[in-house]
Amino acid sequence: LAGLTTALQLARAGREVVLLEAERVGFGASGRNGGFVSPGFATGSDNIAAMAGTAAAQKLHRLSIEGVEFVRQTIKDLDIKAAKPRPGITGVLRHDGGAELKAHAERLARDFDYPLEYLERDQVRAVLQSERYYQGLRDPNAFHMHPLNYLRSVAEEIERLGGRIHEGSSAVEARLDGPQKTMRTANGEVRARQAVFATGGYTGRLLGQLRRAMLPIATYVMLSEEAPELIASAIATTDGIGDSRRAGDYYRVVEDGRRLLWGGRITTRAASPAALAWELRREMVGTYPQLAALKTELAWSGLMAYARHLMPQIGQLQPGVWYLTAFGGHGINTTAMAGKVVAEAILGQSDRYRLFERFGLT
Repeated sequence: LAGLTTALQLARAGREVVLLEAERVGFGASGRNGGFVSPGFATGSDNIAAMAGTAAAQKLHRLSIEGVEFVRQTIKDLDIKAAKPRPGITGVLRHDGGAELKAHAERLARDFDYPLEYLERDQVRAVLQSERYYQGLRDPNAFHMHPLNYLRSVAEEIERLGGRIHEGSSAVEARLDGPQKTMRTANGEVRARQAVFATGGYTGRLLGQLRRAMLPIATYVMLSEEAPELIASAIATTDGIGDSRRAGDYYRVVEDGRRLLWGGRITTRAASPAALAWELRREMVGTYPQLAALKTELAWSGLMAYARHLMPQIGQLQPGVWYLTAFGGHGINTTAMAGKVVAEAILGQSDRYRLFERFGLT
């Protein structure tokens, strides 16, 4: 998604773009994730402020809000009906912490003019029939969608604008010194003044500095059988749901309520589909015992990239060489926003990518 967004913005500006994809568009976490589009980062605002300062932390949060609107506008501009965006994401607590949650909502409203809906325990349980949940915050401006369909439409638009996308074309050599950069694949090479490395959990050995700077983490998702009445007995909302734990559960009803998409759990090694489906089902049934009879129809895993500081890694490695990686846990909007600010830098429109300088390849 980061690479496609960079390419899209450059192609929109009339630049010649060539995108090398080792597998297929959306093969990695960008196409396999839960489809949540909401502001914020994987680490908390206090941690970001401690690392980068309060002013920078606030600018970064505003940028993440902008990322939500960028994805929403892209869906509108390209008429991506297949993305099936649905409004509303609700975060719920697995412990009693209403006062802290209210304070967080008040801070966002005060500092960013970004209102959230505070939900008491009875309001949460009116739509989520689970004993595990306490209070919640609903973000009516956030949304969720089909991420792979979004990516495919962005790729189509890049090609419509004259950009070239070569799937199954892994770069095997990068010559980056001098004003002209050369990327070589098994069957050819590309020469350009700017080279952008938009990688993630599948980062190879082409640039050792990128590979050493992140940890690949496997995440898991499963899709249920069609059982609308059974699902509705537990979940009476179309909002995307996420709980308060790090690497906690996230889920949403899909296909007009006929199926349930459930994700969560992270490990450093990908499990087999059968093992991961068992783990996810155990968590789902522990949350909603009434869904014990709900069968799993499909399960998959994918690798995300996490940096040690739990922030995205966005910047310039050397003149004309850019990197975008470590988007694990940050959501679609952050990944898209990263591509947008790098494109702005290449076009000479802004230097907003410098907001991430504190979160380097360390």
